[in-house]
Amino acid sequence: MRRDITIPFALLIGFPIAGLLMATPAAFGQASKGSTPDLTGVYELVSNNVTLPGGLKNAGSPEAVSLLPAAAAKAKATDLSLDTARDCQIIGPFRMMAWEGNKIDLLPSPNTGRIFMLFENYFLGLFRETFLDRQHDAKRPATWNGDSIGHWEGDTLVVDTVNFNEYTWLNSAGAPHSEALRLIERYRPVSGGQFLEVKVTAEDAKVLTRPYTYTRYYRKVETEIPQYVCTDDLVKPEIPAIQ
Repeated sequence: MRRDITIPFALLIGFPIAGLLMATPAAFGQASKGSTPDLTGVYELVSNNVTLPGGLKNAGSPEAVSLLPAAAAKAKATDLSLDTARDCQIIGPFRMMAWEGNKIDLLPSPNTGRIFMLFENYFLGLFRETFLDRQHDAKRPATWNGDSIGHWEGDTLVVDTVNFNEYTWLNSAGAPHSEALRLIERYRPVSGGQFLEVKVTAEDAKVLTRPYTYTRYYRKVETEIPQYVCTDDLVKPEIPAIQ
């Protein structure tokens, strides 16, 4: 069950992002250099049983990755009650971008060379920064969501993410990943910007028999990211609203 509370969302995600959100809307309405599209907006994941105009439809799933024998054995021996999704911890972008009911807020910031992705379910998704003005930094510590570097290929934002820590799985069946995991995500507006096509490819030669790609479509919506308290699904009775 979801509950609206009066804690400002910015307090949950820290003052640096709060400052970003307080910037003028015009700062986020600018398109990137050249003819690249403006992806600013709130998007919600389209259900798997929905077919969009042009026959577009979600395809594939993190659950369908094919594991090498050692990785498959490790997954089979894993205690699934330890899934971070069960206790409001980050699940990693490979699972998060296909998470049922996922809603994201994209905030391109041309003045900083970054694109921020905020999640309605902040607890499982945290937030992501895609850097458009630097390369991967080998000295950065490994993190839950990795180090994301982006560039434009025509109307498609390509995000290359590496350097994940070991605490997330590739799916709910305990599929592990190694330090070699690389995600390539391709974000492309379709149907005149009504939808966002997201293709996510996982590459990990130490774990996967082959790279695996799934596709998800997100609908652009005229709304705001609501406040969501993950612990309301875990704690009974629920934590009361804070006034």
